[in-house]
Amino acid sequence: MESVAAKTQRDVLLAARDLVKHFPVEDSDDVVRAVDGVSFEISSGETLGLVGESGCGKSTVGRCLLRLHEPSSGEVWFEGKNIVGLPHREMQLLRR
Repeated sequence: MESVAAKTQRDVLLAARDLVKHFPVEDSDDVVRAVDGVSFEISSGETLGLVGESGCGKSTVGRCLLRLHEPSSGEVWFEGKNIVGLPHREMQLLRR
């Protein structure tokens, strides 16, 4: 398996860096920490399996990658471009 340091930026197809998604709790200052500091890189031709218990944030990570949920913080890179903050229309085109 190739180390992350050995990969060139050009090889990385999708990357999450310190991805965080917190949901506010109604009538409270508390938050639900659904995703807290997730980082990974996937190069072209690679497959990544995300496993965990029910309710641990797997689907939320996927929704944040697609920007169906806006990340609370962190970065999502697709083909060398940080897609967090892209306008809605550009994201629709990327999802196709």
